[in-house]
Amino acid sequence: MILKFEVFMEKLQCDRMIHMYLPDDYLTSGQTYPVLYMFDGHNLFFDEDATFGRSWRLEDEIRNAGADLIVVGQECSHEGNARLDEYGPFPFYDAQFGYFSGKGQETMDFFINDLKPYIDAHFPTRPSRRWTWIGGSSCGGLMALYAAYCHSDVYSRSLVISPYILPVLSTLLADVSAAKIQLPSRMYISWGAHEGSGMHAFIEETAACTTLANILMNKGMTVRFHVKPQGEHTEASWQSEAGDFLRFLLQ
Repeated sequence: MILKFEVFMEKLQCDRMIHMYLPDDYLTSGQTYPVLYMFDGHNLFFDEDATFGRSWRLEDEIRNAGADLIVVGQECSHEGNARLDEYGPFPFYDAQFGYFSGKGQETMDFFINDLKPYIDAHFPTRPSRRWTWIGGSSCGGLMALYAAYCHSDVYSRSLVISPYILPVLSTLLADVSAAKIQLPSRMYISWGAHEGSGMHAFIEETAACTTLANILMNKGMTVRFHVKPQGEHTEASWQSEAGDFLRFLLQ
């Protein structure tokens, strides 16, 4: 089942809609569940909620995979380009949209100090690090990567899907190089050949993702790569790999 409700973001002083998947029998099963926290929650489940009219249809994929977990998706801001600000852990410049101050640390504070305590208090979760995961795509993928190395004390597994990393790559490289990773930690990272403006963009993305992943692997993190020859920067493409990333989380 899907629930929708608002949770207050203390650092940003606003309410934010949460889109949450729960097993249908969660009230009667007597089980507790791992929790996957995700960005862009409005794009996860229903086409009518999705920004571009097409969602990940993740509820169907979870059922098809027989996956016992809870998914908690935070809806992004829809005010202008505020999503880029909230899902940017550092200041950066985007050639299309301009300069952003980067409020990603405030967003992560919400996930860790507002959202997770609320979910653990109201639903049958397994609250330990072992069963607390995070994931996202595009700017959400950047944030999942940031959480994987900066908050590895909270999240043990991460889904870094089609991450928006090139505008902040130099800062990311320095930040990841200095990070101390709590182990065991596991990361799934994917990107597609048809996401950017051509083969040159794919080559740049491949170099960036592999360089970052190699630094993390040298620190002891386990990384699974999924390079998609036909992959696009779309919800439909991300749905197509749901079986793979759900198996990664649950194995």
